[in-house]
Amino acid sequence: MSREHVVIARAIVALLIGGLLGYAVGTSLAGDSRRGRELTMKQYVADFDRYKAKLEKSEMPMTVAVISGVIMVAAVFGVYELLAFGLAKALAAITRPRSPGAPPDGLPPPPWTAGRS
Repeated sequence: MSREHVVIARAIVALLIGGLLGYAVGTSLAGDSRRGRELTMKQYVADFDRYKAKLEKSEMPMTVAVISGVIMVAAVFGVYELLAFGLAKALAAITRPRSPGAPPDGLPPPPWTAGRS
């Protein structure tokens, strides 16, 4: 597995994860926008106390939030590295020459390799 395989695999995995993340964020924002357009002032005022309580309430302590954030980021990087490693191995297997002694493009071996085995 060469360095080129690793670089190409990391770039492909980063693009795919970025595309999926962008799609998820875009879908979430579109849903929020749709709910915002459908919400009327009367509905909001009628349920104002629930909206206010939801904004003021902290769901988890800060230490738990920080620790879970660290674990999630480590997991994301771990998955990224595993996917990139697997794709690099696959690229190396696909681009490997068919026979161990034959050059990949069918050209004769360079003259400085003559006599080596």
